[in-house]
Amino acid sequence: MDASEAREHLEMVERIVAATSRRLEGGGEFFVVWGVVSAYACFTFQMIIQGTWPWQMLWLAGAADVCAIVFSIVRGRYYRRNVARMSFIQREFYNVLWLSFGMAFVVDVLGFNIFPAWAQSAIWSVAETFVLLYIGVHGNARAIVGALAIVVSIAVANFAPHYVGYWLAGGMLVGYAGFGLLELLAHS
Repeated sequence: MDASEAREHLEMVERIVAATSRRLEGGGEFFVVWGVVSAYACFTFQMIIQGTWPWQMLWLAGAADVCAIVFSIVRGRYYRRNVARMSFIQREFYNVLWLSFGMAFVVDVLGFNIFPAWAQSAIWSVAETFVLLYIGVHGNARAIVGALAIVVSIAVANFAPHYVGYWLAGGMLVGYAGFGLLELLAHS
C-alpha cells in the first residue's frame, strides 16, 4: 500500500467514525435562540397578567417567534447542505427537535381550549425537556442538567401561581438557552 492509498483509507475511517459519533457537534445556537425566545414569551405573559405591560406587547413576543422560526429555517438549510458530514445522532437530534416543537406548536394552536394560559407555555417546556433528554441519554451530561432545570422550573411554577411566568422563563433560559451556550463554548 502506498501513501495515497493509506491516506484514502484513513479518510474513510475518519468518515465512518464521524458518522457513528454519539456527540452533538452543532446546533447550540438553536437552543440559545429558542431558549431566549421561549423565556421572553413567558416573561411577557407574566408582565401582562400582572398589569405591568399592556397586552399589545404580545406582538413583540409573536415577532420574536417569527424571527426564531426564520432563523431555524435558514440555519436548518445550512445543516441540511452539510448532512453528509453529520453523525447519525446529529441527524436524529434534528428529527427529535422538529417533531417535539412541531407537536408543541400543533397542540398550542389546535388545543388552546384544552391547554389554556400557562399550560401552553408548559407544553413548550416539556418539548424542550424531551429534546434535552434525548441528547442526554446519548451521553451528554449538560443536556441532562438542562432538562432537570426545566423540570424543576415546572414543579416550582406549579406551586407559585402568581409567578408562573417567571419560573417557566427561568427554566427555559437556564435549562435550554444555557445548555445551548455551554455547547457553543464547548465546541469553539
